[in-house]
Amino acid sequence: MEESTPRFEDLRLLPGQPLQLEFDGYSASRDKSMLIGYRAGHSLIVSTPLNNGLPSTLKQGVGLAVRLFANQTNCACAFRTEVLHIARAPYPHLYLAMPQHLKLGEVRSSVRAKVALISAVHYAEGFSQKTAAMVKDISLGGCRIHLRNFSLTLGDVIKLTAQICISGIERIVSLDAHVRSRQDDDDGVVAGVQFGAMNDLDRITLHAYVLSNIHAQ
Repeated sequence: MEESTPRFEDLRLLPGQPLQLEFDGYSASRDKSMLIGYRAGHSLIVSTPLNNGLPSTLKQGVGLAVRLFANQTNCACAFRTEVLHIARAPYPHLYLAMPQHLKLGEVRSSVRAKVALISAVHYAEGFSQKTAAMVKDISLGGCRIHLRNFSLTLGDVIKLTAQICISGIERIVSLDAHVRSRQDDDDGVVAGVQFGAMNDLDRITLHAYVLSNIHAQ
């Protein structure tokens, strides 16, 4: 991501925006949250992450990293902040300090990152059949996969499932995709697939994964 100095309000985020929170010293995983609202120049209000169905136990003043994908500006965003206040009524929520510095990265759907990602391809009616595959490169719009056996034809719908690791954090994503190309080689089949609609959390994860692998090259 390239350093930038926009204001948080320039992201034009709406209530309900999915967020990933990573609290200092609390866990190796990222917690799910959503934006409730904010007051420019003062603070953000976000939902308190749940742990086994209960609000996470946090301390005022703890630092955290926040990551999100802003659809309105087509960019991935990350910033540091801290917990200013913990509220439990009328529902659990947190007040976070307004970030001073944002890291933004625009990702075009055609930009591909070279990877070697082990995945599973589910196909046939109801995605009832499964075969192993290796993702060779990936973008926000699709990917190129290598399979030893592949009986599908162009236009067929598959479900691609993979465990993605970003900065030591692992998450399983499952994406619907259409087969757009195929080419036979000595070791099997290389197929190009185009991703379909995905939920917000998978979109955030995919953007972060593509970004991290582009910058690693």
